[in-house]
Amino acid sequence: MEPVIGLDVAKGKSVIQAFMRRNEVYGKPETITHDEVGYRRLGSIIQELQVRTGEEPVVVLEATGHYHRPVVACLSAIKVSYFIVNPLLSKRTKSAQLRKVKTDKADAWHLAEMYYRGDVQPHRSWEECYIELQ
Repeated sequence: MEPVIGLDVAKGKSVIQAFMRRNEVYGKPETITHDEVGYRRLGSIIQELQVRTGEEPVVVLEATGHYHRPVVACLSAIKVSYFIVNPLLSKRTKSAQLRKVKTDKADAWHLAEMYYRGDVQPHRSWEECYIELQ
């Protein structure tokens, strides 16, 4: 399977966990800020992962109101494939686990695991005018 980055988005920062393949972690969970420095770091992790595996990584993140939009804009600008997961779907699949762990690091791990299980679907994109109306 291809490399995946699980990205748990919050207000002003995100926690990322990269995977080379299923259950093979690449580095430790990292917190990035939603600014130029943080996005540069995200881009460098994506490039490192691509060089290491020879495949283009995919980013999986939850829809979090408007907090995920700057991250999605950054990923679109650097032309990285991404999946936006419905938070209700994410919660439903988390509740099937025996241990109830709620941390940003665990959430980033869980999002990547959802991708490997095949639980994520491509999302539809909206035109700019509809995004502005929201």
